[in-house]
Amino acid sequence: MMEVTTGVGRSHRLAALALLLLVGGILVLVVDQALVGRYRYYQDSLEQYQGQLAQLERIATTEEPARQLIAKVQQDRNVTAQYLPQSVPALAAAELQQRLKTLIEAAGGTLQSIQSLPPVEEAGAVKVTISAVMNGDVGSLQKVLYDLESQTPLLFVDNLEVTARVNRPRLPNGRYATYTRIQLNAQFEVSGYLRKEGG
Repeated sequence: MMEVTTGVGRSHRLAALALLLLVGGILVLVVDQALVGRYRYYQDSLEQYQGQLAQLERIATTEEPARQLIAKVQQDRNVTAQYLPQSVPALAAAELQQRLKTLIEAAGGTLQSIQSLPPVEEAGAVKVTISAVMNGDVGSLQKVLYDLESQTPLLFVDNLEVTARVNRPRLPNGRYATYTRIQLNAQFEVSGYLRKEGG
């Protein structure tokens, strides 16, 4: 009877040992996978940071030439001439209004209304804008727009809205002409830039 218990006890011991080895092996695999996962995570993070460092080093080497170029552009008289010459937005707006009135009248158009819009700061400059409404024919509008955008300092025309009306002009004898003319009503904004102090 002793042999039967010893055989059963021995098989239990072997089963327990096998179970212990199995649980131990699984535990080792789980710990190993966790460690390998963390290693891969840290390796990927390290590569990412090394890439960022290399990019920052490239940027740092181009910083001084960029500063020199900016300083050169700021001192260039041709660039300075593109800004409005006044130092205060209200004076610049008044000058723009007078300039636009003169251009419209010289082109044969009629200035209906004009007003200054609030100045806006944009990247080292102050944008000065006026809004205007004019009447005239196609030629007068074309001349005004050309003169505004082709002279110094730089001026920009935005938000242009044009409506056309066909009319028959009255002749000196009081009768209506047999031909028609196109009368345009144009509303637009004209803006220029003031150099910001220290900009």
